[in-house]
Amino acid sequence: MKITCIQENLNKALLHSSRIISLRSSLPILDNVLFATDQGRLKISATDLELGINYWIGAKIEQDGSIAIPSRLITEFISNIKEEKINIKVEGTEIVINGEKYNATIKGVNPEDFPSIPDISKEFLFSISSKDLLNAINQVAFSAAADSTRPILSGIFFKIEKDILKMAATDSYRLAEKKIKVLKSDKSSKSFIIPTRTITEVGKILKDAGEKIDICFDENQILFNFGSIHLISRLIDGQYPNYEQIIPTEFENEVVVDKQELFNVCKVASLFARESANSIKINVKPDKIKEGKESKDEKEGSGVLSITGQGVQIGESISKIPIKTKGKEIEVSFNAKYILDVLPNIPEKNVEIKFSGPINPGLIKGENKQDYLYVIMPLRN
Repeated sequence: MKITCIQENLNKALLHSSRIISLRSSLPILDNVLFATDQGRLKISATDLELGINYWIGAKIEQDGSIAIPSRLITEFISNIKEEKINIKVEGTEIVINGEKYNATIKGVNPEDFPSIPDISKEFLFSISSKDLLNAINQVAFSAAADSTRPILSGIFFKIEKDILKMAATDSYRLAEKKIKVLKSDKSSKSFIIPTRTITEVGKILKDAGEKIDICFDENQILFNFGSIHLISRLIDGQYPNYEQIIPTEFENEVVVDKQELFNVCKVASLFARESANSIKINVKPDKIKEGKESKDEKEGSGVLSITGQGVQIGESISKIPIKTKGKEIEVSFNAKYILDVLPNIPEKNVEIKFSGPINPGLIKGENKQDYLYVIMPLRN
């Protein structure tokens, strides 16, 4: 192999590809990335056998060939050299890299030992806006289970029905669901579970992607096609829980509150709730309307939301903020972390909080928005 390519393009490809490689691999070959010429371009591949990437960059090809190279060394070397163009030549099982100022020889591995990254049908199932998918990932992925004791809950549920894609994640203590419009699909109804790690990598690539992404899958794998980047992942096998049955539909009280104010008071309360498993107490108290003395705000349903954080050893914090409210007075305890996690991912200035009772799930969403919801389970006092 003998090629010339742009350092910036190669560096970007290596940074994305190197993240795929597992730090705890039992197979030494998986510590490498594969360089291979492919129809006039350089293809860089990496895999941990669960997740794989093929990344193509433009290059001047003088001689075809391939080689597997230690990922960490080649990535760090390329990212640290200040060159515009670099020349790469394979001699046996070594790769020789030459620039105007930097030169190196790196010992590689026989490319035939590198595992193949399976491809799936180019007939994509649907296309989606890159911006919409990135926003959905940010709003949903953090709700997935962090451990793998229940593998299904450690993934993101995708369900496509006609021209709507539903993405959902839950760790059994909270649930996030986002609906986004599909640009193009075959109008069929399909569902699958994608590992959270895969979705995280998709999100990182999306920041540099074009306007849309094509997605297709078979029974065991899914392919995210970014054009010059293909990310291929195994799917999680199993039946996702029927999460829709826990989404509350009847409420004792509904609140509209400034998102930033709510975040601030929850943050303060959480400082005092550390020794009580982050449990904070939320009290919603509607203003009493006195006959003949109704103010405009009272007619709209004004009130006060109080948030208490308490630790036996350190003390107590009580914060109050004005709200619009509808319903009766209610008091519920929630995990402060779960509220603080979701608020930065809601773009609207105000949020709606709907309470279905002191021991029933609550619901948080952007004001007057129907495409995103977040369900949080209460804590028992």
